[in-house]
Amino acid sequence: MAKYNLPNEEMKRYEVYSGSNVKQMPKLIADGRIPASVSQIMQRRLNLRNDETGVKAFYMDNYFDTDDAVVYHPDGQVKVVLGSQHLREINSDSNIRGGALILSTDIYDSLEGEEFKKGKLGKTESLLSLQDVKAHPVWKTLARDQALLDDYVDYIFAEGKQRFNYDTAMGVFPSSAQGNTPEMRSWCVGRLESRSNADGRIVLDYHYGRLLGIAPEALNYH
Repeated sequence: MAKYNLPNEEMKRYEVYSGSNVKQMPKLIADGRIPASVSQIMQRRLNLRNDETGVKAFYMDNYFDTDDAVVYHPDGQVKVVLGSQHLREINSDSNIRGGALILSTDIYDSLEGEEFKKGKLGKTESLLSLQDVKAHPVWKTLARDQALLDDYVDYIFAEGKQRFNYDTAMGVFPSSAQGNTPEMRSWCVGRLESRSNADGRIVLDYHYGRLLGIAPEALNYH
């Protein structure tokens, strides 16, 4: 993380693992850290809104993969699994095909998460208005808390307008099952310049991955 030139205290609490998720997740777990979720990335950005040391810019100007999973069923159903143990356990020996973790139908059925029937994901594949994001079923699920979502959306839209003159942002971009078995991918939170979208198309074995590992003692730190 030193290459990001962040303060030492920040580096102790939050470590960046850059590279393919299948290679970096085992390192993150072995270091005793916890992979950040979408809601934790949202909260970290909010906590730094008044920062003037450069840490705020780091979090706003980088994208982050998370341990929140999106699972695509061949029949079109989509399940959002928060804090996925399957993602936390991925490694170079995992059954990865086309960048996704291949699951059995039985495992899909056993996963606890918010399931969306085919065509019920809400508006996807396009940028959203502020009010649309606050009411979007996927963002509501990923945020875990409506108050957090409302605060974060207001902040992202204000920052996007000020820095890039954006009026729409935070789109939801899912994928789909490419074969006859369920496929799991990670939700990625985009950087501000790219509209801070929720991207569910992440390729788990692609070298441009970026995970944020949180030290346990930092979970309640603001």
